[in-house]
Parts: sequence; C-alpha cells; structure tokens
Amino acid sequence: MGKCKGKLIVLGSSITGIYFLLFSQFGVEKSIWMKSGTFQKAASGVMADILHFSRKLTGRYAESINKLLFVRNCGFNVSQTEDNEKNPGKFSPLFPFVDGNCTIIPRDGYGTPNLTVVTAYWNLGTFQKGSIGNLHFSTNTYFQWATVFQYLVNPLIVYTDSKEFKVLMETLRSDHVQNTKIFLTNRTEFWPFQLTDKIQSVFDQPGYPKYSPNTVKPEYSAAQHAKYAVVAESVRKQIFNTSFYAWLDVGYFRDIVDRKEFFILDIPPEFDSKRISFNRVSDQPMSLEPFTIFRDNIVWVGGGFFVASGDVILQFDQLYHKAVLHYLDLKLMNSDQQVLYSMYSVRGRETLKPEVELQLFIPTGDGNVWFYLGYLCRKEVVVLKS
Repeated sequence: MGKCKGKLIVLGSSITGIYFLLFSQFGVEKSIWMKSGTFQKAASGVMADILHFSRKLTGRYAESINKLLFVRNCGFNVSQTEDNEKNPGKFSPLFPFVDGNCTIIPRDGYGTPNLTVVTAYWNLGTFQKGSIGNLHFSTNTYFQWATVFQYLVNPLIVYTDSKEFKVLMETLRSDHVQNTKIFLTNRTEFWPFQLTDKIQSVFDQPGYPKYSPNTVKPEYSAAQHAKYAVVAESVRKQIFNTSFYAWLDVGYFRDIVDRKEFFILDIPPEFDSKRISFNRVSDQPMSLEPFTIFRDNIVWVGGGFFVASGDVILQFDQLYHKAVLHYLDLKLMNSDQQVLYSMYSVRGRETLKPEVELQLFIPTGDGNVWFYLGYLCRKEVVVLKS
C-alpha cells in the first residue's frame, strides 16, 4: 500500500490485521482497523471488503476517501521488454491478479486515459478455428466476448458492418456515451477487403497449405489486415484527440468476461513512443524465409493487441499496406501475424526497408503468452461514490 500518494498508508500490522491512517492536507484525520482476512481478500482482487471501511467514515473523512480511485494492476509485477531482460515478470496462467496490488491515486490527478482503444467486428458468419478439432467461432461467440467493453473506461472507437453488433455495443457503452464512437460501415471501404479476390487466388493454388481460417477464408485474412487500416483511420479522424492508440481484439479478454470490473488500458512500462509495441509470442529466427513463414503458419508476434503513438500508427499502416501487396505479388498470404514476421525477417528488411521498428514485450513464466501485453497494460479501477 505504499503507493497511496500520501492519502492512505499502513501504520502497522500484526497477525490479526492491518491498521490504516487516512491523511489529507490537514494531517491525520481518521484511523481504520482492517482484519487480516479482509485485507487478504482485497489483495486477491476482491474489493468489496476493503471498500467497506469507507462506510465507517463520516463528514469530510468520507468526502476525502470518496475522491479517490482504487487502481489495481492486473498485469505483471515487472515488465520485460526486448531491451530490458534483467527483471523477469511473474504471472498466473490467466494473467490477472498477479500480486493483487491496489494503488490509490487522486481522481483529479488521474483524468481521462490518453489512449484511444480501437476495435472492429466484421460479420464473417461461423467458421472453424484451427485445423485440428471442432472449434468454431460464431456471431454469438464474439457477442459474448464483447461484453468486456462495458467496463472499459478508455475512449473507444468501434467499426462494424453488423447492425446487431452496433446495437450491442451501444447498449454496453450506455454509461460511456461521451467517449464512444461506433461506425456502421461497409467493410470494403477499407483496403484489405478490396483484396479478397487476390487473397483467394493465393489460397486456391494447388498444394497451398490449409490453416483454418487463416488460409481458407479470405475475408478472415482481410479482417486481420484491416486492424491497421481502422486504427490509422481513427488517428486521422482525431475524435478523442489522444496521443496514443491501441488495437484490441474483441475476444482478447475472453478469459475474464465474467469479471465485471471497470478497467483502463494504459501504455506499457518503458514504452518507446517511436516504435509500435507488440507481444512476442515465440522466439523465432529472423533468417527464416517469408515463403516458409506464410506456408508453415509460423508466428513471431501476436496481433491481438498493439499500441503506438498516432504518428507511428500512420507510418506503420503505410508500411503494412505495402507489405501485404508485396507478399500477394509473391503469391503468399496468411494472417497479419505472418505478414509481421515476414516484414522484419532478414529477407523482409532487405525488400521492404521498414522505417518503423517494433518494441517487443517478452512474456516470462507459465502464463498464456498470447495475452501478455494486454494484461500488462490493463488496470482495474473502482470509483468510490458518496
């Protein structure tokens, strides 16, 4: 609790509990005793009990505590980037509630997150996910995953070609109308969906490997490429005038759809504003040829979440568009993850000469490597009301 900004501190503790002092600019105002069991539940991510002590306060004591935000980091203890591998982070299999830290900061001192989140849902019907087994993703799958956006505090921009999804998001964001913009649009307005015939011709080549849906459904491949186009479009629109932008897959936080807690997404620790931040999924040799990367469905970085400044997003979108056209000319295509790997391979660098570099965040421990960066940036917030 040492991150309390002078508002609330631990005075002392024993085996039976923890003693708190509430401070303001006038000095010590009130002491509160919290049983150890209560504190442990709070530390594990259950806020109800730790919030209960605020009810014991009256007058200006209650006013002081009710002006605070409780923010707990549901990512990792320590960030680890490609440039800083000295402090490995620790995380659970699902990532959240790693250490249960709860940081208290003044509400006025926090303000609106300076990061716009962008997502999109394109109605591709039901399709098989993965070449092994019988896993299928349907409209209902994505609609269920989308419920997490009800609790996102950041400004949010949504693109969709589905009236039903638009209505769903309007309902979910009814408490965040002022910082939500939903576009019902024809997906062919974005360049990736104008390439579906060319993508199909690649997939139709005799012997081209089938990885469902990546190299089976051209609209799915286009939807993955469209991430960069819609985020760039959001930057150009300047709807919320934030400095930073993040793409977030509708299903990125699928493992915590039942956790009904408000949260923010912030830039990651040690963020390099001149690069675009991605989550490294696996350590791959950069000497691998794009032909192999595309045809063997090899992944280096995950495309479910990325974050960058607006200027970098615009630069990267141009580079990515150029790369997709280049690999289509070579009769190669897959998802955005194979494009990204190929772009920064030795061969890709020789050909495309990328001017935007990636900042890789490298998972450590036993967690699901696909979701490392998103949980690193995710912090839950609880607003205490009088």
